[in-house]
Amino acid sequence: MPAYPGLSAGASSLRPSVFTTLASQFKTLPQPPIPLHLGDTYRLPPEAARIDRVLPRMPKDQYGYVNPNGLDELRAAVAQRCAGEGFTGLDANHVHVTAGGSNALYVTVATWVQPGDEVLVCAPYWPMIKGMIQTMGGVPIEVPFYPAVRRGDDLGELLSRYVTPRTVALYVTNPNNPCGTVLTPGQVQEVANFVQAKNLWAIADEAYHHYVYEGSKHVFLASLPGMSERTATIFTVSKSYALAGTRVGFIVGSPTWLDTSRRMFTHAVYNVPMFSQLTALAAIEQGEPWIAETRAIYAKAADTVLRTFDAEFGPAQGGGYVFADLGKDLAGKPAMEYLLELLREGVCISPGDAFGAEFTNHVRVCFTSVPHDTLEIAIGKMNRSLHRLRQAARQPGSANAAA
Repeated sequence: MPAYPGLSAGASSLRPSVFTTLASQFKTLPQPPIPLHLGDTYRLPPEAARIDRVLPRMPKDQYGYVNPNGLDELRAAVAQRCAGEGFTGLDANHVHVTAGGSNALYVTVATWVQPGDEVLVCAPYWPMIKGMIQTMGGVPIEVPFYPAVRRGDDLGELLSRYVTPRTVALYVTNPNNPCGTVLTPGQVQEVANFVQAKNLWAIADEAYHHYVYEGSKHVFLASLPGMSERTATIFTVSKSYALAGTRVGFIVGSPTWLDTSRRMFTHAVYNVPMFSQLTALAAIEQGEPWIAETRAIYAKAADTVLRTFDAEFGPAQGGGYVFADLGKDLAGKPAMEYLLELLREGVCISPGDAFGAEFTNHVRVCFTSVPHDTLEIAIGKMNRSLHRLRQAARQPGSANAAA
């Protein structure tokens, strides 16, 4: 244990946020860039979940603590909603309300991971999961998973290569952030077979499960035989209902271990504010038409990116992103250097190495954060920027020209 002024190993292991690095450059620009770097939406939430509609539902003089597990009616609504989406056998006891999806993941990791434990992290991955594992003294093991999913490789064989006697859990996102891959039902079964064969916990980050596009089908990992007892399913109203500021997420899992996670949560946060929970409840109870409308809007944006963004990437099967490989275009140029140049041209996107060590030449582009016409403007700017890179590479004396 470090004495003053030392810091814990877990805290010291955390890298600075790449988004903070990018945002620090905004003040040097003549006007804000088009923000395709953060995973958010320009959409307002369902009308029933907006502030002016929820405030009248607040009990008069409600300033005290509320149930640390979450409001009973909210937990029951989540269980009922899951049942309607093919994830059955749940009731309120299987649901814990957390301070956003990120807090749900943190509490789950804290419940299952101790120093020296290894967690297989299916890459590319949501950036903060790596730091969460490290703060517990765990070791994140990156597995190049989603490229293998797109190729149709044997997923059990791939994952087995990374298992050691210290492996305790697997982290998987479906749909994936950052690449938009949706596992087929057969691939979800492959993951379930692997987890059970190796006797592991499974952390299923299914934050984008409401946004799966034509040609793909989402299946909950925990809904498969033998998986409900060993899987933590993570949801968030941030992604489902455009309510990121309310900070409401959910852990769905077996009470046999969820009761311990509740204690971990209580020691860190205690309870989610009632107003936030009532907002989430209104969204879940009345937000289905809004989700259908939003899904169609996002699908159109995904199609626009696929048709018009002149880069190398797989189509978004779900979620809100594409993950483009710019290796040929960068030709050795550091990706962050290119991103800062693009920032000065008015577009902000995310560097790939935040999502896995093997993706230094990739960039993540969020297509849900701005309206369609603004997205088209951003794509035009990115295409012109990439065209200039390619033109420069063809100039005499460049490495690519020599090749």
